[in-house]
Amino acid sequence: MEPIHRLYYTLSIKYIKGDIKMKRITNNRELCDGGKGHNYGLPDCVKFILECAGHSDKPDFWDIAAISGDTVAQVYDKNPTTGCEYCVSGYLAGPEHIGYIFGTLGYGHEYVTAAQLNADNEKYIPKIVEMIDRDIPVLVKTNLNDIPYWNSDVGTYCLIVGYDHGGQIVKLLVGYNETIDIVLTGDNKIDLILIGKKQREVTLEELYVTAAYKMVHWLTLPERGGKYFGAAPYRAWADDIENGRFEDENLPLWENYGGYICNLATNGGGVPTFIFNKLANMNSSFSQFALLGEKIFGLLENGNGCFIWNTLEKMDAGMAEGGSNMHKVRATMRDKEKRSKVAAVLRDYAERIDQVVEIIKTDLR
Repeated sequence: MEPIHRLYYTLSIKYIKGDIKMKRITNNRELCDGGKGHNYGLPDCVKFILECAGHSDKPDFWDIAAISGDTVAQVYDKNPTTGCEYCVSGYLAGPEHIGYIFGTLGYGHEYVTAAQLNADNEKYIPKIVEMIDRDIPVLVKTNLNDIPYWNSDVGTYCLIVGYDHGGQIVKLLVGYNETIDIVLTGDNKIDLILIGKKQREVTLEELYVTAAYKMVHWLTLPERGGKYFGAAPYRAWADDIENGRFEDENLPLWENYGGYICNLATNGGGVPTFIFNKLANMNSSFSQFALLGEKIFGLLENGNGCFIWNTLEKMDAGMAEGGSNMHKVRATMRDKEKRSKVAAVLRDYAERIDQVVEIIKTDLR
């Protein structure tokens, strides 16, 4: 057990009686490896579960992230951060979004809310144990602020990868190889998602087609409580920049600004054009998709090989140096002329995303 978690474990263990059976799944790989660009929890958690269930290497992280909308649509929240992940799956976290993901992949699942779990631990703890005994992780939807010792800037999804004391303690894999022991007290704020049986075979080609035709949906999602998707985030973000939101020293800049730059860079500017190219190579009936991918790519990189995050870096409004340059960003945000130029770049990119939407609508009719 990691030393940082010992105190919580020691204080909690006195409340646990009975079965001391313990188990951890044999697969011990890292989760959400930022070095690989795996910055979204849900796609990597689902990928991990599929690996343990005996699935092949495909779909990979990027395939699932395209299906979930995470690498398709930029997001932005005008409210101060709550620790929710900066992505579509973070903003839409819940039964409907999870159901779409597993259904698209061809799997059944059981979604157990925190209220259900807390009301009947005796029913659901054995289900957790049964999954771990089969070497299959359990997906968890929560918030890092509700998990003691989860040290991160954001966190919505993690995995139960083991248990102790017959399941009364579960081991949460929250990122890389870090696990946290949590006692199921009947007052936990975690939803459980247990993967079920495969209901149908789904080819990679079918997944790519689904992802391609779903792109307009993700790019045009309406605003929800100050949270924006697609082209709208760039406009809302630009408004906040011009109105001076980010010159306020009391507003943590990485958590409320830098994270969205990370979201932008992870997505490659939005719209995973690799899907169109792979479909064209898989099946000659999709040959026109290659041209579609080229059109979108050309719009996003402005025809000169320069993407929006490169432009923002040059304006001292990006996340160079691993985000440690936020002092430079703050200085930019305090200069009305400079921040007005940054806002103009974001609004221009919003126009490009609008054009992408129209291109996809026209070409995929």
